[in-house]
Amino acid sequence: MATDHRLRHLVLLLLTTTGLTPLASCAGTAESAPKAPNAVATEPATRTCDFGAFVAETDPAGLNVRAAPSPTAKVLGKIPPTFVSPTFNNYGVRVEVEVIGARRGWFLIRNATDNDMLTERPPRPMYAGEGWVSGSKLTVKSQAEVGRAQPDLQAPVVLRIGDNESFDSDLLVEAGRLTDCTGKWAQVEFADQRLRSMDRGSVRVDASARAGLPAGRFRAWVNRICAVQETSCDGLGADGDVAPR
Repeated sequence: MATDHRLRHLVLLLLTTTGLTPLASCAGTAESAPKAPNAVATEPATRTCDFGAFVAETDPAGLNVRAAPSPTAKVLGKIPPTFVSPTFNNYGVRVEVEVIGARRGWFLIRNATDNDMLTERPPRPMYAGEGWVSGSKLTVKSQAEVGRAQPDLQAPVVLRIGDNESFDSDLLVEAGRLTDCTGKWAQVEFADQRLRSMDRGSVRVDASARAGLPAGRFRAWVNRICAVQETSCDGLGADGDVAPR
């Protein structure tokens, strides 16, 4: 019995000095293998949103609507590009969509349609179901008078457009692209190069709105989103009348 014990001790000593790990202890119980860390990245949750937006697409091939928020996801259908109306001095009529969700700069949309009152022709065929599109192809029209650091009426003001002016001009709609949203608030990224040089002086941007962005870009959160292209929306009230989301 003593000989067997010394033999087992010698075998374990040899395995240890040669860098090998014994499969079992001298008592005969298996070693517990270390558990591998969980390598699965947690997907960010989809934010719920609720407002109308416009498709800012110029490619004649149209905009792909995808099954997931990824440029490699399955294409469900297409939305046609901005319609240039010869009747209204070549006014660009964008496809209107409902935004119902957001994740990582992608937006879940539905009910895409032409505004046939502006195009003066039947709506074009397009995919009108739910699907994902990049925010770089969406823009919004806001009747807010200021842009804020967060989607909250108590958040600091980081953007103003002139004196008592709102974000609903065609110029500002063209200059902005959607980057995030929650509820009825939208975060918009503006590009200096999309603004006319004569109008840049009226845009007052806090340095915090440019922090972390490429040169010539700034962001702000706006509410009072108006989903009507050619005129103002009724019933949106003033900034102070809209409860924070």
